[in-house]
Amino acid sequence: MPHHRPGWALPNGHIVRSQAEAALCDYLAGLELAHQHWALNFDVPIGPKQWLLYVPSIVLDNISKDKRAIVIESVNSIQPGGGVRRLQGFRSKYAHEYFVVVVARRALHRRISKDAYDAIFPEEDFEPLGEFLQRLRPQLPKSLS
Repeated sequence: MPHHRPGWALPNGHIVRSQAEAALCDYLAGLELAHQHWALNFDVPIGPKQWLLYVPSIVLDNISKDKRAIVIESVNSIQPGGGVRRLQGFRSKYAHEYFVVVVARRALHRRISKDAYDAIFPEEDFEPLGEFLQRLRPQLPKSLS
């Protein structure tokens, strides 16, 4: 069954489901980093014999970390339903294929379990995330003059 894509369309045509995801999309577009929203879906374990659907908010195109595709997820709560358990389940099953970046308020960084992400960046300032991603961007070969 296809995943229903909730949310709204931004001027660039990308569909987002939260203000944080919209801000990330605008920031990534400003850096000219190609990305997709809701392009993949996974059944992930969240407990003994318990599985939930996980649909990554943002998947980057053409950039990887340690040969793993990069998923960016905004987390705004550590409460049940906030997405942390899904991220933990996703990483437990797919860590060899996907590098998970969490963007969250600084106040939550210490409270989000380290097994839910590979890297975490502040929601209040996307610059550290941008610097990280720019370092991963494939370098164009120097022209021969």
